[in-house]
Amino acid sequence: MITRETIRELAAFESTENCAITFYYQPPMPKDKSHREESILVKDLVREALRDSDKEGGRNECARKDLRRILEVAEGLHGNGRRAKAIFADEKHGVWREFDLPPSLAGTQLIVNRRFHLKPLAAVLENVPSVCACLIDRTKARLFRYQDEQMEEVGDYFNELPRRGRSDGFGGYDAGHAERKVANDAKQHYKFVAETMLELYERGFFKMLTVGCRDDQWADIESVLHTNLRNNLLGRFRIDPATATPEQVKDQIERVLDGHLVRRRHDIVAEVIGEAQRNARGALGLRRVLRSLETGEVQILLLGDHFKAAGYECRNCGHIDMRVVEACGMCGQRVEEMDDIGDAILGHALRNGIEVMHIASDQEFEKAGHIAALLRFRADQNTNAALRQAG
Repeated sequence: MITRETIRELAAFESTENCAITFYYQPPMPKDKSHREESILVKDLVREALRDSDKEGGRNECARKDLRRILEVAEGLHGNGRRAKAIFADEKHGVWREFDLPPSLAGTQLIVNRRFHLKPLAAVLENVPSVCACLIDRTKARLFRYQDEQMEEVGDYFNELPRRGRSDGFGGYDAGHAERKVANDAKQHYKFVAETMLELYERGFFKMLTVGCRDDQWADIESVLHTNLRNNLLGRFRIDPATATPEQVKDQIERVLDGHLVRRRHDIVAEVIGEAQRNARGALGLRRVLRSLETGEVQILLLGDHFKAAGYECRNCGHIDMRVVEACGMCGQRVEEMDDIGDAILGHALRNGIEVMHIASDQEFEKAGHIAALLRFRADQNTNAALRQAG
């Protein structure tokens, strides 16, 4: 599994010999059991990379060993269990990182360059919070923690309610008393579990909460949740705490979480566009976003599926520009043109701790050029004192 921290490390890597290899494998729908077509495709990509090396006078000779190794891996994929795969390699610097991914890549591709090609991983970079799932009823509670697509059960609590006798007593009085006792015991059970979750939340064990319970018990459960827990409640679902499997719980968490992320993307896009229209904390389009990255204004970078733009990244000072020039506009050193500066922009964001949000489809966002940013401040509208306060 690939994590955001791993991607940050890959973004910081640079090969001065142009031998950083990126390989993405997207499993096709096989037309026969031999998977011959996918094997042929990878072989063609490797051969093309080797031919490019020969055309450049062997400048990428250092990549040959890794290219052959990738070919060996690809020949054994056979669909890879319907999972995508990413490989990042540079044999000279001892780099070989191999990851299985959800099968949502644009296609199989192989790139040899001075940096790893990370833009296809933009969706993985989204700020997905750690989630606690509490499965609870009157007698039982189970706590799960979900983070980076991994889940573990971290708590199991049982409330042994008093047993009812054979008789309800005179006029049903004993029955009513027993029901009140059961309800009170259940309430104490809910409070104990809620206090346990609050302690875990305050220790940073999770950021968001989901609850699995019966509809008729939700009001009593919600009433004992601390404000911090209610404010970070993603949603709830119906499930039997006693019989639910970890796979069923994971499916429910991901369903609720996906809904939360869709709403958050929509809200952030709307906020950025609104802020930009007010000439405030929104930046739309490549030119404006590049300027905001340069001045350190960006809080969240929004990058679309179809973003692509030519330009350059200066090897000397790291300046990124969309203009085609021979010398860097900041330091005057010679620059190397790039067919797509998306990786340079993404790398800059990761190295500077900027949150990256992947926007798959939004008409208003696409009109802005598939790139935008929510700003922490506007450098041209702040005094030095305000800037210090924003920092």
